[in-house]
Amino acid sequence: LLLIFICMPLILSQTAHAQAIKYAQAGMPFLKLDVSPRVAAMGGAQIGVVGNPLDMFSNPAGLSTINGFEAASSVTNWIVDTKLYGIGVANDFGNIGVFGIGMVWMDYGTITRTLPVTGAGADPELRNQGYITDGTFSVSEYAIGISYARNVSSQFAVGGQVKYALQNLGDVLIYDEFADENINRSNEVNNIAMDFGTIYHTGFKDLRFGMSFRNFSNQSDYFNQRFELPLNFTFGTAMDLFTLFSDQSGVIGNSQLTVAFDWVHPRDYAERQHLGVEYVYNDVLFLRGGYRFNYDEQGLTAGLGVNVNITGVGLSVNYSYDDFGKYFEAVN
Repeated sequence: LLLIFICMPLILSQTAHAQAIKYAQAGMPFLKLDVSPRVAAMGGAQIGVVGNPLDMFSNPAGLSTINGFEAASSVTNWIVDTKLYGIGVANDFGNIGVFGIGMVWMDYGTITRTLPVTGAGADPELRNQGYITDGTFSVSEYAIGISYARNVSSQFAVGGQVKYALQNLGDVLIYDEFADENINRSNEVNNIAMDFGTIYHTGFKDLRFGMSFRNFSNQSDYFNQRFELPLNFTFGTAMDLFTLFSDQSGVIGNSQLTVAFDWVHPRDYAERQHLGVEYVYNDVLFLRGGYRFNYDEQGLTAGLGVNVNITGVGLSVNYSYDDFGKYFEAVN
């Protein structure tokens, strides 16, 4: 049964990529953005980087390492003055497993509404401009999901998430040439999507690998325009290199040096690779870096984190930096 669970995403991924790649044709692209600052700082390497409620948005199997109750939130200053927010909570129920609930949403701010200039009697200057302004409007995108993860054995963990995703691009007036009038249309779609992930510890030092299958869903339609969600298949591996010189992780000067690498197969682009490095000192200070391969703009990433304990409650604060090339400002 475990072999079937492992092999099914591999087979489905090969089937999906046997078709021609539709560049930038997937809808709701916010579903593939990095929510966790730890993952973002490590170049997007997510499969072997686990242990946080925000893992439900990358590899749900990562929730299996959570003990007790944990909550996490993040805000990303995305490109062109937009923001991505994420929040997740998870609780360990012992042998039953770990359950979590989370939500991500985009903030696009206020957008100026424009209407096409129609009619032969329109002002010549407006006809040359081609449009008129008509106030402002807002759009919204969000996804909310329920996650579950469990250690099947001491070496193997599985996890999954079912989420409801919605995109509302606002109402728009469309000129109907036959009726010679403007018709108000609502541009809103929603869909149910599923994520699935695994983590396997090989037993050799700290070496582990896993995979995730994200945003599997039916197609969505805007009138006669059909699109698919950003289906992603990722296979990755990670290891604390210091374990090569010791039997346990973190025994060399209370430090860890984890290197992670992911192979990403998206539906709407060619294959990509994510490389990440994380140095941990005494489980208090975290220094991270990474690189995204085969991206037009993104590339170098960096970040840091601090863990503290306040009256028995653990608190972690993390920051990430993502270089976005010469056309956009950096993402934080």
